[in-house]
Amino acid sequence: MKRILFQILSFFNSAKRKAVPVTRFRTFMHLCIFATLLTACAPKISFQVERPPIQRVEKIKYIAVGKFQIIPRQIKLPKAAESGSSGIFQWADKQLEPTISGFTSNKEQASQIADLVRAALVHELSLHSPYQLINTTGEKTGYSGALPDAAEVAVLQGKVKYSQVLIESQEALSYFTNIKNKGATLEQSLLASAVSMGAESSGAGFDVPTPYVEQLAAIEVEFALLRKSDGRDVVPPQTFRTFYARKWGGAPETSHLPRNIKTAIVKGYQQDEDLSESFLSRIDRAGLSFTSPTEYFARGFNLEQNIQVPQTALDLKIRLGRQVARKYVEQISPYHETADLLVQDGDSVAATLIRGNAYQEAITYLQGLDGRAAEDEYNLGLAFEASGEIYQAGKHYELALQQETSNQIFRDAVKRTRN
Repeated sequence: MKRILFQILSFFNSAKRKAVPVTRFRTFMHLCIFATLLTACAPKISFQVERPPIQRVEKIKYIAVGKFQIIPRQIKLPKAAESGSSGIFQWADKQLEPTISGFTSNKEQASQIADLVRAALVHELSLHSPYQLINTTGEKTGYSGALPDAAEVAVLQGKVKYSQVLIESQEALSYFTNIKNKGATLEQSLLASAVSMGAESSGAGFDVPTPYVEQLAAIEVEFALLRKSDGRDVVPPQTFRTFYARKWGGAPETSHLPRNIKTAIVKGYQQDEDLSESFLSRIDRAGLSFTSPTEYFARGFNLEQNIQVPQTALDLKIRLGRQVARKYVEQISPYHETADLLVQDGDSVAATLIRGNAYQEAITYLQGLDGRAAEDEYNLGLAFEASGEIYQAGKHYELALQQETSNQIFRDAVKRTRN
């Protein structure tokens, strides 16, 4: 990168002195810019990184999953909904009736949700946590065998609020009849289509009742982790909530929710949804069912359904229950997340090993190098981070930053591994 920039500047200065023809100079500049962009697009690697728990848990070896009560109260809306700022939904006078401006929990709708949240917690803790789970049923008779020391046991309890709304109705949409003339030119056909689209959007066409389904849901859980010996908090109580809002059919810009609430829900809680799931990702999932059935079932791919089809009430409860359970487990247990990070242009052998997911081999190779450059220190930290050794990764990121204090990538890496 530095060599390319130096050559560009050198040629630019000589071109000014020698009066190089404009065409030749432009060609050279275009080639240099293209080469610079190729060099700047350093390859990324994706891997599962292990992160430490957000809260500090001391002297706890066992977790008993206690009772989860249903609370019939109002569910607090997302903070972003309070601003009332416009977002991806732009409607003013197209609010559907009845207007739903909030979510209220009731025990009838929340049937099964407490058991589903408990099951989701057991699933997440059994996969990622260092704790031994005991009495996962919430019943006093759930213990078996020798009881552990009560001072090393934490009881996980919760208060659950859940609300779900399913609206099946129809709304009048404007349609404009456009008769195709086979003798018309392409320009005339495009113009006619544009006119019809404009007429439909302005409401100048025929009003046709169009059916739709809108599904709305919200869950809020207040988690408490109490020491069994004295009932004190192991960590401060944590409250997590998540929402769901989607509409099938009808006009895409209308909703029974106010604009600011639906925008906040979609932006804050449904950004991971992909309406156009690639065919390749489906093939990868199918392959995973054969190569690693345990991981396939653990990740719930056998339960996935097309996002363009409304979910059943049970599916929606499972989805939201898993989301809040995953958020809380990150508070008290190490967790994994996918990271996309850049491999720096250092030693070519080490970079090749990292790109090939041979992280331990890259660590051994780089540790044997004398006088590692900043890029090599960074890549060594990258290999450690990919292996889940966050502390070691941070040390080498700091060594890289000491050599190049202005490198933003190194700064971000240090910050990421110190949080």
